[in-house]
Parts: sequence; C-alpha cells; structure tokens
Amino acid sequence: MSKIVVVDDDLFILQLLSEYLRKETYDVTSFSSGHNLVEHVRANTPDCLILDIMMPGINGLSLLTELRSFTEMPIIMISARGEENDRIQGLELGCSDFLSKPFNPRELVGRVKAMLRLAKSGGSGGIAATEEVSVHENSESIYKFGNVEIQPEFRKITVGNISLSLTSREFELLMFLAMHIERPFEREHLIQQVWKYDFFGDVRVVDDLVKRIRKKLGELDSMLQIDTVWGFGYKAIVRKV
Repeated sequence: MSKIVVVDDDLFILQLLSEYLRKETYDVTSFSSGHNLVEHVRANTPDCLILDIMMPGINGLSLLTELRSFTEMPIIMISARGEENDRIQGLELGCSDFLSKPFNPRELVGRVKAMLRLAKSGGSGGIAATEEVSVHENSESIYKFGNVEIQPEFRKITVGNISLSLTSREFELLMFLAMHIERPFEREHLIQQVWKYDFFGDVRVVDDLVKRIRKKLGELDSMLQIDTVWGFGYKAIVRKV
C-alpha cells in the first residue's frame, strides 16, 4: 500500500483530500503544519507528498528545500494564491507538480496515481527514449563553447573570466542543452531531464527558465546561446564570431 502524506493548515481541505486518497486505499498521514514533517518523512519514507505553500510558521517552500536535500519522492505543491511566482519558485526548488486552489480533489488523486506509476517505472513516462551522451567528469573536466567554460563537477559556468550566476534549475537546463549542442529537444523532454520526473503542469515553465538564462547569457555576451526551434522546443548553439 502506497504511503501518502498531506500537509495543509486548512483543516477542511486536509480532511477532504485525505478522505479522497483513502478511498483509493492509500495509507494517508495528515499534518496541519510543517512541524515534525521532515522527521516523519525521514523515518517513514512515504511514496508521495502533497504540500501546501502558505502555512503558519515554516512555509511549504522552506520545507520543500529541506526535503529535497535528502529525498527525490514525488512532491505535489498546492497554493491558494495561484500566483505565477509561486509556481515557478516551487518548480525551481524541486517540486514535481503544482496545483492552484480551488481544484477538484479527483484531479489531485489522478496526479498522485500518475506520479506513483511513474516512480515505480523509473520515470520513463511515455516520452520516447533518445540516445544520450554519457559524460564522465573528473577534477580537470572543462567543456568549452566559444567564450563559455563549464565545469560540471563544480557546477561552475564562466563567460570569459566572469562566473555566471544561475539557480540550480537554470544550471541543469543549460548544462543538459550544452552537452547536446545543436540537438533540439521538446519542452516535455527537457522537463523530464531537469526535474527527473514527468511533469503534469504547464510546460511553459521551460519557457520561463529559458528566458532567464538567455538574459543572463546576453548580459555577458555569451557565445553559447539557446535557440528556439519553432513548433518544437529548444536547442543550444555556439554563436560564431
């Protein structure tokens, strides 16, 4: 029996979601705050977590950051505000999916089922498998793309002699595209590579990431760039001098 944890300070929603999940024969544990949540996850290794963002005391985003330091279990975040920044920040910090309140509890149950199914199958999720380049780093590995150098082991990217400041998600996306230079990828495939799960939310989160990376690369006159492949997705290229 799969173990599900639900965290929400709204007791009505907490009870409603717990009841819907129990009807599917899941073993459900509920918390009305983030207190003791991390300890519970460490001790009980649940299969999926539903986590509200806005809670008194420690909020959902802070809890997500701590949880992602030791677990890759599927985490679905929910928020009453439904703001774009909440969605983007949650996805950047490592949540697997995001739902804005109000939502149909049956939709949440469907997403939980899909997440569990993908986790058991290794996260392949039906996206066509493609041959990947295997990169084995050592302390001296440096990949050069024009005036850009990438040191994967140290998660460091420099443009000229200037270090490029990137979030974890921005680094993962740019690194993946750079390791497959000139090769186009669909947004869904990039989501799978960067978040390590299939994602059931809005694929425009990739557009958000690309926009920010492009701005940072442009400010430093980077020769490594991300091109749009219209009607398909994105690819990395090296601009000629």
